[in-house]
Amino acid sequence: MFRNIQNFLLKDIVLEVKNIRSLQLLKNIFPGYLPWTGASIHPTALVYLLNDITIHQRKHIVECGSGISTVYICSLIKQMGLDVTFNSIDHDENWLSILRQILKSNQLIEYVNLIHAPLKPCSECLNKKGVWYDLDKLQFLLKDSPPIDLLFIDGPPAKLSNLKHSRYPAVPVFHSNIDSDYSIILDDISRKGERDIVKEWEKKYNLNFKHKILSGNISIAQSGNSYNVL
Repeated sequence: MFRNIQNFLLKDIVLEVKNIRSLQLLKNIFPGYLPWTGASIHPTALVYLLNDITIHQRKHIVECGSGISTVYICSLIKQMGLDVTFNSIDHDENWLSILRQILKSNQLIEYVNLIHAPLKPCSECLNKKGVWYDLDKLQFLLKDSPPIDLLFIDGPPAKLSNLKHSRYPAVPVFHSNIDSDYSIILDDISRKGERDIVKEWEKKYNLNFKHKILSGNISIAQSGNSYNVL
């Protein structure tokens, strides 16, 4: 028992040290202040995400759950002059208004399509129970957009026990439009709900996820030419 606690604390310390280092790197992308909260992506995971975009030359990014990552991805696209289509989905219209203002004030709004999709009952939810983003708002991503080569899943909210499987529909919904050369990144993999979701995705869609707690508490499935990005 004591050894388990020691191992847990050691991993937590290592991740925090890596987060501090990652924050220093991120200043090269966006030097201004942003409201990091307990719900925000780990800086180390964010560096992994930006490295994946750069090294694997992603062309179509879909983000479920807008936030700090949205700002940094836009900053990377602008700074490096990347030819990238970036769609970011969120259920909270008020939060999107705040984010839109941050992006506008930093001349970044043109690099992302912010999509407001309220939560609604979804046939793709695990065991047909729960809510996900309104599919009517996402039809253009399923029919008229280029293949998705980076799917980043950090929403909808899933912290409460009754919401623990809320992120499951992301892969079922977008699976048919995911490129053959892709990364799928799921945040918060230390939670049981997310680990349950990954097991279901692996069974149903022949995916192979690797849990990377020390890379920012994320789980990653990749196909194609994948390089070590962190």
